[in-house]
Amino acid sequence: MNHPENNSWNRFVLPVIVFLSFNLISEPRGLGSTVVTWGYDCAGQIETPTGLTNAVAVAAGAYHSLALPGNGTVVAWGDNTYGQTNVPANLTNATAIAAGWYHDLALRSSGVVVAWGDNSFGQTNVPSSLTNVSAIAAGWLHSLALSSNGVVVAWGDNGWGQTNMPSGLANVVGIAAGELHSLALRNDGTVVAWGDNTYGQTNVPAGLTGVAAIACGWFHSLAVKSNGTVVVWGDNTYGQTNSPTGLTNAKIIAGGSTHSLLLESNSTVVAWGNNYFGQTNVPMGLTQVIATAAGGYHNLGISAPLLVFDLASTNLQMTAAGFQLRLDGASGVTPVVICASTNLTDWTPIFTNPLATGPVPFLDSSATGFSRRFYRARQ
Repeated sequence: MNHPENNSWNRFVLPVIVFLSFNLISEPRGLGSTVVTWGYDCAGQIETPTGLTNAVAVAAGAYHSLALPGNGTVVAWGDNTYGQTNVPANLTNATAIAAGWYHDLALRSSGVVVAWGDNSFGQTNVPSSLTNVSAIAAGWLHSLALSSNGVVVAWGDNGWGQTNMPSGLANVVGIAAGELHSLALRNDGTVVAWGDNTYGQTNVPAGLTGVAAIACGWFHSLAVKSNGTVVVWGDNTYGQTNSPTGLTNAKIIAGGSTHSLLLESNSTVVAWGNNYFGQTNVPMGLTQVIATAAGGYHNLGISAPLLVFDLASTNLQMTAAGFQLRLDGASGVTPVVICASTNLTDWTPIFTNPLATGPVPFLDSSATGFSRRFYRARQ
């Protein structure tokens, strides 16, 4: 799902205050990233392909895995019984990916959805009229798409009502698909659920508001609130809804078959639930994580280097014209965006560098009008 500028980013706060009034915050990027996997490996689903670099997103199915490099292609590996790792040859400009049990979805920059893999219930039959899509999700045998106008479209198996959109569902900003149920996050921070409720997975807790992100496991549902706390409900046979106590900086949540995965705002990963295949044994030393995914019995994460500001005094100084700063580590792969804030809540993009390799210098001429100003960068 897309996050507005004022949402919490996965960021690393540099211990630097320039002239006691300017904080610099660096942002993880995909360039030079490493895909880390752990858990069950019955079909090679945790055996990352050689040469896979610069991943910016990952997705996990039952026994297969997907990665989205920054160049818009999709890489897939693991079980291919239903062709779920046969990425269409003409798939380019992908911006998001989703993995169902045995099928996959990709969202192209044009807002068009591409699907492949198991189609026994029509889960890869993308509606011909579907355009302007902003987010995708894949369940066991069904698929979801979110249009840019806040409307959810579903197709595939409907044996448990998982594609029967609730009446009046609108203003949706996020979607998630479980084995037999579906979730939607509305722009007012509330959650709507439908489909199979055998384990209470569609019984959204009363009073649940302020939600920033959602996810589904097989038969459980997960939500992260804007205050960084976690709420989980549904099947708890393996403790998958027993989120660890004290979680207050949660950012992104994911649900596996019977386990749960969380990415905290400090770029660390927390896991709980079924650990029969080591799927909750987060690898030691895994840091600087920018994305995660939970599959049937395995997980994926992306560990990426940080964009860092050059701390040399010549590159960080207040001048009569404004605050002068420089960001090292820029690449010609994607632009670097520098954002500014006066309260660490509302962030405004103030500069985007062109596609050029090398350091990124910038002069914030507006800085002279603020008593306090914060900066961060993303790529």
